[in-house]
Amino acid sequence: MSLDEQAAQPLPGWPRRPRRLATAVVEDLVDRIVGGEISPGSALPIEPVLCEMFSVSRTVIREAVKSLEGMRLVKVQQGQGTTVRDTEDWDLLDPAVLAASIRHDAELAILSDLVDVRRALESQMAGQAAERADAEQLRRIGTALRHVTDETADASRFYRADLEFHDEIMAASGNRLARAVIRTVNEEAFRSLRYIGEPTLADFEQSNREHRAIYERLIAQDPDGAARAMNDHIGQSWQKRRPRKR
Repeated sequence: MSLDEQAAQPLPGWPRRPRRLATAVVEDLVDRIVGGEISPGSALPIEPVLCEMFSVSRTVIREAVKSLEGMRLVKVQQGQGTTVRDTEDWDLLDPAVLAASIRHDAELAILSDLVDVRRALESQMAGQAAERADAEQLRRIGTALRHVTDETADASRFYRADLEFHDEIMAASGNRLARAVIRTVNEEAFRSLRYIGEPTLADFEQSNREHRAIYERLIAQDPDGAARAMNDHIGQSWQKRRPRKR
């Protein structure tokens, strides 16, 4: 099938027109691309077709396509239209792309990759925190540990406190770039029920024992021990939460 024929194929539009047009068009097209409705190598519908689909102006469509180009989802070539890039080219640290990737991650590949990234970066930052944390930073980590220890009765409160504990360690590491990457991936991951799983009280209590082990290595100024404890904690927690194939 030629690009012109692909571009002519209509896609279903919106049942109701949203308020924030360009943002809504981008979100819709990101979901269609990441979800496979518009596959890599395929052409986006041409401008007039997109305008009719979404009941918006050419200006809105051009703004949306520019955003998709910035996410590395599409490639715009003069005279050849707009085509979807290969999945390897996509900017998975863009929140919209990452959120859609997690949403459509039937095989849990993205979530498993995300856990690997967390283990690598957070283990490194835990080691750095063991070397660099001052008394005030250790106090803040200890306070965060008490918070997460106190919240085992409520899952949503536990996860907020859990993120606080991890973030205080990342802050103490002084590694701003790694912290920014983890904050980005965590924000989307913790919105996924498949990532959170269905933890029990026993799971929360075990997690807190692992948190305590990390904290003790930080207090002891043991970089290798802190890195190892963090790596084990993130890996073991995911293995407990990871949905099993039926």
